[in-house]
Amino acid sequence: MPRTETKDTRTFTRPGEVTYILPEPSSSTVTIILPPKSPWTSGSHWHETHTEYLRIIQGAAKVTIQSRTYTYRASDGIIAIPKFVVHEWSRALDDDSDFNDEELVVQEWTDPTDGLKEVFFRNLNSVILEHTGKGWFGSVVFMLQLWTIFHRLDNWPVIVGGPFYVRWMLTHVVVGFGAWVGAFRTGHSSR
Repeated sequence: MPRTETKDTRTFTRPGEVTYILPEPSSSTVTIILPPKSPWTSGSHWHETHTEYLRIIQGAAKVTIQSRTYTYRASDGIIAIPKFVVHEWSRALDDDSDFNDEELVVQEWTDPTDGLKEVFFRNLNSVILEHTGKGWFGSVVFMLQLWTIFHRLDNWPVIVGGPFYVRWMLTHVVVGFGAWVGAFRTGHSSR
Protein backbone atom coordinates (compact mmCIF):
# COMPACT_ATOMS: atom_id res chain seq x y z
CA MET A 1 0.00 0.00 0.00
CA PRO A 2 1.54 3.34 -1.02
CA ARG A 3 2.22 5.95 1.65
CA THR A 4 0.80 9.45 1.72
CA GLU A 5 3.16 11.96 0.07
CA THR A 6 4.76 14.04 2.85
CA LYS A 7 7.67 15.76 1.10
CA ASP A 8 6.10 19.18 1.71
CA THR A 9 4.91 18.44 5.25
CA ARG A 10 6.91 20.37 7.83
CA THR A 11 5.07 19.34 11.02
CA PHE A 12 4.11 15.89 12.30
CA THR A 13 2.06 15.60 15.49
CA ARG A 14 1.15 12.58 17.57
CA PRO A 15 -1.49 14.13 19.88
CA GLY A 16 -0.59 14.11 23.56
CA GLU A 17 2.89 12.75 22.82
CA VAL A 18 5.10 14.76 20.48
CA THR A 19 5.29 17.29 17.66
CA TYR A 20 8.18 17.34 15.20
CA ILE A 21 8.89 20.53 13.27
CA LEU A 22 11.20 19.68 10.39
CA PRO A 23 13.78 22.20 9.21
CA GLU A 24 13.33 24.69 6.44
CA PRO A 25 15.69 24.07 3.50
CA SER A 26 18.32 26.47 4.86
CA SER A 27 18.50 24.64 8.23
CA SER A 28 19.27 21.15 9.52
CA THR A 29 17.72 21.54 12.97
CA VAL A 30 14.63 19.56 13.93
CA THR A 31 12.50 21.01 16.75
CA ILE A 32 10.76 18.48 18.98
CA ILE A 33 7.97 19.59 21.31
CA LEU A 34 6.62 17.44 24.14
CA PRO A 35 3.40 18.65 25.79
CA PRO A 36 2.99 18.49 29.59
CA LYS A 37 2.84 14.92 30.89
CA SER A 38 3.93 13.46 27.54
CA PRO A 39 5.08 9.82 27.85
CA TRP A 40 7.26 10.15 24.70
CA THR A 41 10.88 9.06 24.80
CA SER A 42 13.52 8.90 22.09
CA GLY A 43 14.20 5.30 23.08
CA SER A 44 17.67 4.11 23.95
CA HIS A 45 19.79 4.20 20.76
CA TRP A 46 23.08 5.24 19.20
CA HIS A 47 24.38 6.62 15.90
CA GLU A 48 27.42 5.29 14.03
CA THR A 49 28.03 7.95 11.39
CA HIS A 50 26.74 11.09 13.13
CA THR A 51 27.47 13.09 16.26
CA GLU A 52 24.13 14.29 17.61
CA TYR A 53 23.47 17.59 19.35
CA LEU A 54 20.57 18.56 21.61
CA ARG A 55 19.65 22.01 22.85
CA ILE A 56 16.88 22.56 25.38
CA ILE A 57 14.92 25.66 24.39
CA GLN A 58 12.16 25.47 27.02
CA GLY A 59 11.40 23.18 29.94
CA ALA A 60 13.58 20.42 31.32
CA ALA A 61 14.71 17.17 29.70
CA LYS A 62 15.91 13.96 31.28
CA VAL A 63 18.88 12.83 29.19
CA THR A 64 20.63 9.51 29.71
CA ILE A 65 24.09 9.22 28.17
CA GLN A 66 26.02 5.96 28.71
CA SER A 67 23.91 4.94 31.75
CA ARG A 68 24.20 8.34 33.46
CA THR A 69 21.04 10.42 33.69
CA TYR A 70 21.00 14.21 33.98
CA THR A 71 18.35 16.91 33.91
CA TYR A 72 19.07 19.63 31.35
CA ARG A 73 17.50 23.06 30.93
CA ALA A 74 18.05 25.87 28.42
CA SER A 75 20.81 27.35 30.61
CA ASP A 76 22.90 24.17 30.21
CA GLY A 77 23.75 24.88 26.56
CA ILE A 78 24.38 22.33 23.83
CA ILE A 79 24.59 18.62 24.66
CA ALA A 80 26.98 16.75 22.34
CA ILE A 81 26.50 13.00 21.91
CA PRO A 82 29.43 11.38 20.09
CA LYS A 83 29.13 8.50 17.63
CA PHE A 84 28.49 5.07 19.22
CA VAL A 85 27.35 6.58 22.54
CA VAL A 86 24.06 5.07 23.76
CA HIS A 87 21.58 7.78 24.73
CA GLU A 88 17.91 8.51 25.35
CA TRP A 89 15.90 11.58 26.29
CA SER A 90 12.40 12.51 27.46
CA ARG A 91 10.62 15.01 29.69
CA ALA A 92 12.03 15.47 33.17
CA LEU A 93 9.09 15.04 35.50
CA ASP A 94 9.30 16.34 39.04
CA ASP A 95 6.33 16.70 41.38
CA ASP A 96 7.79 19.87 42.89
CA SER A 97 8.61 21.74 39.71
CA ASP A 98 6.88 24.32 37.52
CA PHE A 99 8.38 22.91 34.31
CA ASN A 100 5.90 20.00 34.47
CA ASP A 101 3.18 22.39 33.27
CA GLU A 102 5.04 23.77 30.25
CA GLU A 103 5.99 22.25 26.92
CA LEU A 104 9.45 20.80 26.57
CA VAL A 105 11.04 22.22 23.41
CA VAL A 106 14.27 20.63 22.18
CA GLN A 107 16.32 21.25 19.05
CA GLU A 108 18.20 18.32 17.52
CA TRP A 109 20.82 18.26 14.74
CA THR A 110 23.80 16.20 13.64
CA ASP A 111 27.32 16.45 12.31
CA PRO A 112 27.74 15.80 9.47
CA THR A 113 24.85 17.95 8.35
CA ASP A 114 23.61 15.74 5.52
CA GLY A 115 19.82 16.00 5.78
CA LEU A 116 19.37 12.46 7.13
CA LYS A 117 17.86 13.71 10.41
CA GLU A 118 14.94 15.20 8.47
CA VAL A 119 14.63 12.09 6.30
CA PHE A 120 14.64 9.90 9.42
CA PHE A 121 11.87 11.85 11.19
CA ARG A 122 9.80 12.19 8.01
CA ASN A 123 9.90 8.43 7.38
CA LEU A 124 9.45 7.48 11.03
CA ASN A 125 6.39 9.68 11.47
CA SER A 126 4.86 8.63 8.16
CA VAL A 127 5.05 4.97 9.18
CA ILE A 128 3.82 5.56 12.74
CA LEU A 129 0.97 7.92 11.82
CA GLU A 130 -0.27 5.66 9.00
CA HIS A 131 0.09 2.39 10.94
CA THR A 132 -3.21 0.56 10.64
CA GLY A 133 -2.05 -3.07 10.74
CA LYS A 134 -4.02 -5.29 13.03
CA GLY A 135 -3.02 -8.52 14.74
CA TRP A 136 0.39 -10.12 14.80
CA PHE A 137 0.96 -9.77 11.05
CA GLY A 138 0.27 -6.01 11.15
CA SER A 139 2.66 -5.69 14.10
CA VAL A 140 5.39 -7.61 12.27
CA VAL A 141 5.03 -5.48 9.13
CA PHE A 142 5.14 -2.33 11.28
CA MET A 143 8.36 -3.47 13.01
CA LEU A 144 9.96 -4.37 9.66
CA GLN A 145 9.19 -0.88 8.38
CA LEU A 146 10.73 0.69 11.49
CA TRP A 147 13.83 -1.50 11.32
CA THR A 148 14.32 -0.58 7.66
CA ILE A 149 14.25 3.11 8.62
CA PHE A 150 16.62 2.54 11.56
CA HIS A 151 19.04 0.51 9.44
CA ARG A 152 19.21 2.91 6.52
CA LEU A 153 19.24 6.15 8.51
CA ASP A 154 21.83 5.56 11.27
CA ASN A 155 19.55 5.10 14.25
CA TRP A 156 20.45 1.90 16.10
CA PRO A 157 17.97 0.95 18.86
CA VAL A 158 19.19 -0.90 21.93
CA ILE A 159 17.51 -4.30 21.70
CA VAL A 160 19.16 -5.98 24.68
CA GLY A 161 21.26 -4.89 27.65
CA GLY A 162 24.81 -5.95 28.37
CA PRO A 163 28.23 -4.88 27.12
CA PHE A 164 28.20 -2.57 24.09
CA TYR A 165 29.70 -5.16 21.72
CA VAL A 166 26.81 -7.55 22.58
CA ARG A 167 24.21 -4.81 22.06
CA TRP A 168 25.95 -3.74 18.85
CA MET A 169 26.05 -7.26 17.41
CA LEU A 170 22.47 -8.21 18.32
CA THR A 171 21.07 -4.89 17.12
CA HIS A 172 22.90 -5.18 13.80
CA VAL A 173 21.74 -8.77 13.31
CA VAL A 174 18.09 -8.13 14.24
CA VAL A 175 17.71 -4.73 12.58
CA GLY A 176 19.78 -5.78 9.55
CA PHE A 177 17.73 -8.93 9.05
CA GLY A 178 14.50 -6.97 9.58
CA ALA A 179 15.58 -4.35 7.04
CA TRP A 180 16.50 -7.07 4.53
CA VAL A 181 13.13 -8.81 4.99
CA GLY A 182 11.36 -5.44 4.87
CA ALA A 183 13.13 -4.49 1.64
CA PHE A 184 12.42 -7.93 0.15
CA ARG A 185 8.75 -7.75 1.16
CA THR A 186 8.27 -4.34 -0.46
CA GLY A 187 10.44 -5.07 -3.49
CA HIS A 188 13.11 -2.46 -2.65
CA SER A 189 16.77 -3.37 -2.66
CA SER A 190 19.25 -2.10 -0.07
CA ARG A 191 21.57 0.67 -1.11
